[in-house]
Amino acid sequence: MNPVFTHDPKNAWIQTAGGGIFHILEPQQDEIRITDIAHALSMMCRFTGHVRRFYSVAEHSYYASLLVPPQDALWALLHDSPEAYIADLNRPLKHCTPVGATYMEIEERIMDAIAVKFGLPLEAPASVKEADRALLYAERDQLLPPYPWDKKWSENEEPAKMHISGWLPEQAREIFLQRFNYLSTKQGATNGDSR
Repeated sequence: MNPVFTHDPKNAWIQTAGGGIFHILEPQQDEIRITDIAHALSMMCRFTGHVRRFYSVAEHSYYASLLVPPQDALWALLHDSPEAYIADLNRPLKHCTPVGATYMEIEERIMDAIAVKFGLPLEAPASVKEADRALLYAERDQLLPPYPWDKKWSENEEPAKMHISGWLPEQAREIFLQRFNYLSTKQGATNGDSR
């Protein structure tokens, strides 16, 4: 076996878009860069890519930051940031299989590191979860084909009043970074490496 791929947490790292590295199981503060997060999220498509047009996690995060009270906006913008380092699992895989528990444990560890890095509370505000859920229904209605069956995702499926644009990755990256710079300056958070 190649020694690089032994089951040692120190070997579980990726190279980032900015040329750095990120240790997935042992996140280091100096490895977290907002430019890496913005780039990766702008390149990732929501709904495992099964949408009518490209729609990035960065654009989704931007919209989430508009739907919450101002004091929660930075948390909302960064709520899916772990996906920059470990991608995402679709909801059925994440919530209905044993794989999800392991993924969510790693995701939480990374989110905690990101929260510390940018001066946010460790626990997501309730408004962020509500905005994420409302956006999910707006996205479903605007981006997925109609269901050939009757299926509800939850009891309350009130969609956010948000038009989903479907920005190209370069645009999503820039708008995400602009929103981050505005919110981090306004809220006095550190911006890590804003390159």
